[in-house]
Formats: sequence, structure tokens, C-alpha cells
Amino acid sequence: MRILVIGREPNLFKPESESYRRIKEYADLFTEYHVLNMVGWGHKSVKDGKLHIWPTNSFLTPLAWLDAVWFGRRLVKKYKIEIVDAQDPAEAGLAAFLVSKFCRIPMRLQIHTDTLSPYFRRASWKERVRYWLARLLTPRANCIRVVSERIKKSLIGLGIPGSRIMVLPIFTDVARFLEAARNPETDKCFKEYNFKMISVGRFVDKEKNFSMLLDVVADLIKKFPKLLLVLVGDGPDRAIYEAKIRNNGLGNNVILEREPVDLASFYKSFELFVLPSNYEGWGRVSVEALAAGLPVVMTDVGLAGEIVVSGVNGIVVPVGDKDGFSAAVEEIALNKEKY
Repeated sequence: MRILVIGREPNLFKPESESYRRIKEYADLFTEYHVLNMVGWGHKSVKDGKLHIWPTNSFLTPLAWLDAVWFGRRLVKKYKIEIVDAQDPAEAGLAAFLVSKFCRIPMRLQIHTDTLSPYFRRASWKERVRYWLARLLTPRANCIRVVSERIKKSLIGLGIPGSRIMVLPIFTDVARFLEAARNPETDKCFKEYNFKMISVGRFVDKEKNFSMLLDVVADLIKKFPKLLLVLVGDGPDRAIYEAKIRNNGLGNNVILEREPVDLASFYKSFELFVLPSNYEGWGRVSVEALAAGLPVVMTDVGLAGEIVVSGVNGIVVPVGDKDGFSAAVEEIALNKEKY
């Protein structure tokens, strides 16, 4: 089968990236696998065996979906593409829908983020537009791939037959997290703390809600002055977190860390993984943390209830419930042996 995938992933132009490695392995399953990437000017196309990566090279990135429609129609005709696939139900989905209509081929949508969550559409005007695009496009897809049962239930609630929805979680290679050795140097760095928790993700507060986590730490250090939180990641809201840490006197209890080389080993020096997100499609980092032996406290998003089960391998609390989150962390800090 020859397939055209429309999405937005700049790292696909970096052969050393995890994104490129993953898509290259996936491409080997098809006769030809074409990826049309909605990116800005300056990228070159890539051909690697069955994998073809095409940039839109758009001058106006917000209108890259229009370039994807024009370019996609040409690719379908030239390479006799049999199906068009969109990596999101918003901009990429709109481009894929128009290509499918113009070229009269089936369309599949992939949904990796819970775009139907009320917290998603409240995040900003852009997310609200994407929410309505998802509502418009998902009923028109020939088939839909989602990453969690949570998203499938939301789509069924829109009247989409379950037979058109396939649940396929994001693949997580847990072997290296299961087998990783503890790093004595990391233990040495954090030896003064008696309870250590960690979270990993992009520093985008409207989604990850790390600001609530900082408020949780501010509450808990009154009872646990030797508590540590390490936030691993980077992103546009880093300065906001740095200011909040500084203004609330959390410098001795919170560390912002860019992702270490060996995250699997890094996890081993902690006792709890925390995920305070407002919305998630799946939450792969929680799976990695569980594989590394950590219990998880997370909000009721993504894989909560499917993989993380309250009282078994962690605690799930309602989205935005700061007091509930603080109580859950305290429960595990006082009863480590239960988890």
C-alpha cells in the first residue's frame, strides 16, 4: 500500500532523532510511505528506502495546511497514493480531508491528544479552533486511530461508530527502564533530601500545568522540608517556572533539569513520578516511570484508569485539584511500602 501522511514534525529532517528512527521502521511496513511535513522554509526532501519525507517549505506557517493540500494532491497523482493519513484532527486533518475529497481516496485520522477534552478547548483560542475542527472532521474520516480508550469513548459520544475507531497506544520501549542501573552520582547530588519526586514534559503550562505542581510543593514543604521536585524538560514557559520558584522561595526544593542523557537511570534515584496535566492523549512518560519502579500520582487524563490505577500503582486525582494532588503525594510519602 502507498500511503501519504500529513503532519507537523520538524525532527523528521534529523536522521539521528527518535522521530526519524520510529517513522523509518514504520515505513518498512508499506510499499511506499510518504510524509508531507507542514514546516517553514529551508528544508530539503528526504528519500530513505520506502520512506519519502516532503517539506511544504511554507512562507506563512499558520497557512501551511493550504500548501499541504496543493502539494498533497500532486503527490497522490504522481505516486498513486491509496490513502491519506493525518497526524492530528486539526490543521493536518483539514488538509488530509481536502486531499481525500479532491483525489477521491480514503482518509484516516490519528488523534494523539485529547482534543475533545473541555480543558483542551479552554487552553487558548487556537485550541478552541482545533477542538471545533476535530468535531467537524472526525465524523468524516473513514477510520480513526486513537491512543487511549478515553479518546475512543469521547468519539463514540459524538455518534461515531466504535467499529471505525482503533485504539493503538503509543509504543513505549520499556526494556531500558526495567533494566537501567541506579547512578550513584545522581544519588549523591540529591542525598540531602528524604523524599524525591520527578516529572517530565514540555514546559507548556496550558497543557502540563506544572505551575500547579509548584503550588503543591509550596504546600508540602511545610510538612516535608526535605522534599525535592525535579522537573525535566524545556519549553516556552521555562521563564515562568523560574520566576515562580524564585518568588515563592522554592529554590532549595525544586530543580529544573533539561533531559539527562540516560533518563531511565535518572528515574531510579526518585521515589515518585507526578503528572499534573490538564489534558493528555496517552502519557508515555508515566509508562516509563512505572517501568523504572516508581508509583505515579497523576490527574485523570490519558492512560489514567487504564495503566495507572489508584491504590495499585499510584493515585489518580481530578484535573486541577491542587489539594487532592497534595494529599495524594503526602499519602505516598508516608506509605511508600504500599506502592
